[in-house]
Amino acid sequence: MTRTAMVETFVRISLYAETNEALPPSLDALPKREEYINRTTDGWKRPLQYSVPPEGVITFRSFGADGKPGVNGENADISQSYRSRKPDGSLWVGSPMWIVDAELK
Repeated sequence: MTRTAMVETFVRISLYAETNEALPPSLDALPKREEYINRTTDGWKRPLQYSVPPEGVITFRSFGADGKPGVNGENADISQSYRSRKPDGSLWVGSPMWIVDAELK
């Protein structure tokens, strides 16, 4: 459920970026998608951590079941990162394959 929320949140960031030509300052600014849950919480109903450092890598993080960083098993941290910029420095905005191409594995 947490990874699904991260992917759905990234889709909503893409929609925001297409409209605003910038990344959202927070997840509260994201547009709602009709017929979707629009959840920005992890599987334990805590807000996803969202960060975009100067190099432009979007990262979502959940601290697992116990809500504490750096543990293993069910309490392990879950994170997903995406590039926000193409190699030339421009935003991925408008690229139909952004969700696939931008994912850091």
